This record gives sequence, structure tokens and C-alpha cells, in this order.
Amino acid sequence: MQRLRYQDILAVFIGGCFGGAARWGIGLWLNDADTMLGTTAVNLLGSFILAFVTYGLAVYIDLPSWLILALGTGFVGAFTTFSTMVLNLYKHVGESPVYAIGIFLLELLVGLGAAFGGYLCAEAWGRRRQTW
Repeated sequence: MQRLRYQDILAVFIGGCFGGAARWGIGLWLNDADTMLGTTAVNLLGSFILAFVTYGLAVYIDLPSWLILALGTGFVGAFTTFSTMVLNLYKHVGESPVYAIGIFLLELLVGLGAAFGGYLCAEAWGRRRQTW
């Protein structure tokens, strides 16, 4: 079992503060009472960012573990929101089951695509960085 370090806890906390604030800001900008656009946007963007950070930055740059924790677990963990997505889906299932299923499939499939895109961008960035 890995030992708990205060530096790691602080990194996750600070990253989480920024991720939560970013999610809140995007929600203010994109959400309205009838759509889940803000939640969908942060979840898809978060899928891309997490793949890029954990594959690209962690593999191609020798970053300290606390920084990877701050960016991945902290920022992206607070930025994305599975529970809000499920709550929104539950709300919409009674009103429009087809809409709810469509949003769920969109987040699942496009989220996987966004993560794959983050991986590919990290791979391309890493190759380009090696030629510098």
C-alpha cells in the first residue's frame, strides 16, 4: 500500500478546486433548465483531457507524481461529473426516454472517442517533441 503524502493530498485538493470552478463556469455558460449541454460538454472534454494528461504528459514528460495527481485526479476528477449526468438522465427518462438514452449513448460513445482522441494527440505531440 502506498504511503499517503501531504503533498499529494494538497495537489489533489488544489487541482479539484480549479476543476470544480471550471465545471461550474461552463455550467453557467451552457446549461439551461431543459438541456444537459454543460454536463455533457465537461464530461466529453474531461475524457479528452484525462487521456492526454495520463498518457501524454505522464509518459512523454517526466512530471512529478503530485502534478499528475493534481491534473488527473484533482482537476479532471472535479471537472467531470458522472453523478450529475445520471441525475439529469433520471430527470429526462420520465419526460423523454429516447432523449435520455440518446444523451447517455452520446456521452458513452463520444466520450470514448474523445479519450481516444486525447491519446492520439498525446502520441502525436510526443513524437513531435522527440524530434526537437
